[in-house]
Amino acid sequence: MNRKQISIALQGGGVQSAFAWGVLDFFLNDGRLDITGISSTGLGGMAGAALMQGLITGSNNAASAMLREYWIGMNNVSKKMAPFISNPLERIVNYYNFSETNDVCEMKGISPYDKNPLNINPLLDFIDSFFDFNIINEEKNKKIFISSTHVETGKIKVFSNDDMCAQVLMASFCLPHVFHSVEIDGEHYWDGGMVANPAINPLINGVSSMDIVVIQLSKTACFQAPKSYADIENRIREINYNAHLLREMRAIYFISNLIDSGKIEKGSLKRINMHVVRNESYNFKNVGKSGNFCSDWGAIMNLYTEGFNTAKKWLGANFENIETEHSSLSDEIFGAYV
Repeated sequence: MNRKQISIALQGGGVQSAFAWGVLDFFLNDGRLDITGISSTGLGGMAGAALMQGLITGSNNAASAMLREYWIGMNNVSKKMAPFISNPLERIVNYYNFSETNDVCEMKGISPYDKNPLNINPLLDFIDSFFDFNIINEEKNKKIFISSTHVETGKIKVFSNDDMCAQVLMASFCLPHVFHSVEIDGEHYWDGGMVANPAINPLINGVSSMDIVVIQLSKTACFQAPKSYADIENRIREINYNAHLLREMRAIYFISNLIDSGKIEKGSLKRINMHVVRNESYNFKNVGKSGNFCSDWGAIMNLYTEGFNTAKKWLGANFENIETEHSSLSDEIFGAYV
């Protein structure tokens, strides 16, 4: 079977990345796509590293098993980082809003340097023990790009295969109010989602594929103005998480149209096809603000199932567009102005 090549731009979003796990797992099970590279940040970056390690060492089945092992491990770490379990009655309606608990990981007004002066970090210990970074470091064909925020300058730092280590993955998910900044080669880094969620540019010339599939976790639009504090905070987060992603997507879409219209000579720039897998109808906020450390396996599996079913529907409708043209994109996404 001739498989179609794609690269993945995976948006970070704490435990919401379990939705992306479902999407990736369907792609792996379907077998018609060859994933040549991935760019991500946060928990998505760690999942991307698990995906790549599995693909490098074995088959799609190996990658699928590696992703599952990663999420089981993350769930166990979360029990140490955020031990709260949602109300059993709320589980009946798939409501996992951990933001209503006193999450010890995000105590406002207290610096992580004050509440954790010894810098004890179960997550870093898990990352260091779970991954075999030598496998990723030596790989030349399957590419991974992980973004972090350089604390001193506020600029994007993109790490790739040669750089990959436990500190790089930790830096990409280094929430400033939860963890000490991560030091790499004398420089300090925070969560990459603040400046690139994710960075798409590395996938343009860094991999062979002409098609980039964005797995979008944050909603583009809301259907009514939020009124409650929690809803306002959630909407601010969605806008901020999408801002950098949409800016890069609009630039790629604009250049592709210039190439297609003959205003840019074909061959002078790489022509990219953009695709977006998302579920605007799914209520992601049911996993709550503090879903960065979700210790409830039911919430994780609910997100996984949504992602798996969304990917199945999306690929059924858009497979023919891959390696040919953009998929179902319009000014709804690429229009910068109202």
